[in-house]
Amino acid sequence: MTAPDEDREDSTAPVASAADSASPVSSSKDSGAEPLAGKAFWFQVGALLLATVVLGTGLFAWWHSSNEEPASTLGDSRDAALIAAKHDIEVMNTLDYRDIDGSVAAWQEVTTGLLYDQTVNLTDEQRQLLKEQKAISTAKVVDAAVVDITPTTATVIASLELTVIDDKDPDAQTPPKRNRYTADLAKVDGEWKLENLQQVAVDLS
Repeated sequence: MTAPDEDREDSTAPVASAADSASPVSSSKDSGAEPLAGKAFWFQVGALLLATVVLGTGLFAWWHSSNEEPASTLGDSRDAALIAAKHDIEVMNTLDYRDIDGSVAAWQEVTTGLLYDQTVNLTDEQRQLLKEQKAISTAKVVDAAVVDITPTTATVIASLELTVIDDKDPDAQTPPKRNRYTADLAKVDGEWKLENLQQVAVDLS
């Protein structure tokens, strides 16, 4: 009578075995999900790195372009600086004792910085001395070149022909004198002005 019971117990074993055999299937699904998640993670990391590189490249390009003057613009600035330097150097070497105030005002129009301050600070005694010399000087730049330039500064060398008439002796014949100058210019409100003007000694040896 007990045999049928034993048979029933044994008949349940394949069911349990089948349940156990199902576990590898669920395990294989889990193991397949892990590589997919890993791929998604590394894809996100790669995209982030790429975005960082692109952003860094863009920032560098912006910085480089903002700190470097385009060749065409720099060429225009060079031409403008040269024209201004020629004019301003001529003005600074022009003086008419009959109109000292007008001559000084013209100097102030073309200067900036310390050079401008020097023209503003001319004393009455200095103005009187200029009148007493009774000199009329005119100047013409015969050659000039820009030797250095940035968006806001420039250095120019120039050769100038200076003619002086001495009204103390109107009959005196004074030949033109050739002088050389180095001029530093600064751009003020979009306009080139003289910041420094120095006469260069000419070596005659």
